[in-house]
Amino acid sequence: MTKPFDDKLSAFDVNGQSFALQRYPFDKRSQLRAWDAADSYLLDLLESLKDEVKRLCIVHDNFGALAVPLAHLKPVCYGDSWMSLEATRLNLKANYGDDDESALDFETDLESLIKRPDSPDLVIGRVPKGKKQLAYLLSGLQQWVSPGCTLLLAGMDKHLSKGQYDLLDEYFGPASFLPGVKKARVWKSTVDKTLNVQKDWDSIKAGNSLALPGLPFELSALPNVFSNDHLDIGSRFFLEQFASLPSCGDVADLACGNGVLGLAYLQRFPSAKMHFFDESFQAVRSSQVNFDNIYPKAQAEFIVGDGLKQASDSSLDLVLCNPPFHQQNAVSTAIANGFFRDAKRALRKGGEIWIVANRHLGYHADMKRCFGNFENIAANKKFVVLKAVR
Repeated sequence: MTKPFDDKLSAFDVNGQSFALQRYPFDKRSQLRAWDAADSYLLDLLESLKDEVKRLCIVHDNFGALAVPLAHLKPVCYGDSWMSLEATRLNLKANYGDDDESALDFETDLESLIKRPDSPDLVIGRVPKGKKQLAYLLSGLQQWVSPGCTLLLAGMDKHLSKGQYDLLDEYFGPASFLPGVKKARVWKSTVDKTLNVQKDWDSIKAGNSLALPGLPFELSALPNVFSNDHLDIGSRFFLEQFASLPSCGDVADLACGNGVLGLAYLQRFPSAKMHFFDESFQAVRSSQVNFDNIYPKAQAEFIVGDGLKQASDSSLDLVLCNPPFHQQNAVSTAIANGFFRDAKRALRKGGEIWIVANRHLGYHADMKRCFGNFENIAANKKFVVLKAVR
């Protein structure tokens, strides 16, 4: 087995085997691992079931900690995160040296997954962070899996709630939880095919219509999109500063979510060409649906990936961003700092990046370090709007 990494944190030992795993994006300064006790707990349980599994599905595997050790079972995987997909792909290649992209069977659209004829008899995975995404996942799986299918979902106790657990009974089948191990928990459920979840599935998928202050349109969003049923207070504060934005040609809505920043910019400057970027497949699909409904004749592109890495050098005039500061459940400013570096490369000379962020994150220092300048546009007790010029 190839061991491409020297970092001792990359050695994931499970069931007598050792696998080299890294998070994506890789940061040699970070002490965060690509797995936790919940992954280990699931894999220990699978060891006793492996001879009975005919068809395995893995859902919301963070960095391939489940897919890599279970690659010999040829699972189908589902997730909404491009970074998780890329981590899984790279970790599979690092451990097995396989350049064949077809070796990873990964679906990024739950609707496409549940239309597949190869329904599983076992589903394992991580409990998604949002309750709406969990309900969406469970109601979709309930319609697809084989009768008698077992579901095993894992998470760390500090990230789980009774409200999440209760959704298993409601949308999949009778549930129980296994004894805790190293502050990790596994929830077990057996599918009840008599549950009528189609109406719930359709309602969750459709989402809510979201009205925006001062704007003549409403937005919708798929369940896993950040702030999918309300306008988050950071974006609300940012929108209050939009009267100060310059008129530009090529504008990026970075970490676009449902597209609120980019669509609000087009309301002021309809001749701009918008570029929507996010690492969530559901976010980019939601942005595209909203854009097509509101501005059917405007120009835009929609890109799923790691920040602005797919943007060409000197291709943008303005970047708008409400940067995330979590990856899964870990707090991290590394994502925003990666955004700043990519924006510096992608912006034309004189181009600008505008962000809204929690005051305590101190992004003004990071922006000055990256761009050599920053300007505090507005601030309240919780948020700041900052600007830097390329």
